[in-house]
Amino acid sequence: MKLNLILAKVFKFITFVFFTFVTLVYFGVLLILPLDILFHIIRIIHGIGLPTVLATGAGIAALGYLGYTLSKTPALYRLILDIGKEIISFGHGQIQRFDTLIQQPSESNP
Repeated sequence: MKLNLILAKVFKFITFVFFTFVTLVYFGVLLILPLDILFHIIRIIHGIGLPTVLATGAGIAALGYLGYTLSKTPALYRLILDIGKEIISFGHGQIQRFDTLIQQPSESNP
């Protein structure tokens, strides 16, 4: 009986780590994506022939314009954040499913 309890707790921890990792990757990509876009815009503009300082300024301006354009569509970033919230709530629900499994052996053996 103790082995079943230990295995349930180990799998609960593995599930917690997995969903924490997935959530961090999801929101990490959302944070790094603008930096990646900025990097590639700077490389394109620098490749055209502008100096790096001017390419950086133009890249920041282009990224700002892209952010402004996205802010005009609030449904898009609400959708992206809702997907992240659903990942969190789904992970929380899966972790809670282990609680009934962990509590069952302790209730059957008083």
